[in-house]
Amino acid sequence: MQAPSSISWLVDAVGEDAALEFVEANAGKRLYIPNQPTGSVLEEMHGADVASAVCRYRGGEQYQVPMARNWRVAMLAKRGFNNNDIAARTGLTWGRVSYLLQNEAVERPRMRPINPGQMDMFG
Repeated sequence: MQAPSSISWLVDAVGEDAALEFVEANAGKRLYIPNQPTGSVLEEMHGADVASAVCRYRGGEQYQVPMARNWRVAMLAKRGFNNNDIAARTGLTWGRVSYLLQNEAVERPRMRPINPGQMDMFG
């Protein structure tokens, strides 16, 4: 899934994983973004790359981090989270998560390992 325009600049700068971590930690919060990332709380909490990108984009301003729920749902599913866990992390219901994923082509990794010693029941 393509990142929404409200955070695509961050995904382009630091990648999906770091952007997801930042948005998950701050979704809906209003943050003051310093002009310089060096030595800031932002850098301490999220690392130099994220802090630099956010300061470049919103330095010296108040920034309300978008919820980006649809994107977060897709990214969490892509990482193997089940619908219940995704619902808890995004503040959505299980039904809404299921609905969003039904309309999105997200390939989920297999969470339970396959026992190589077990015979194929249908093969």
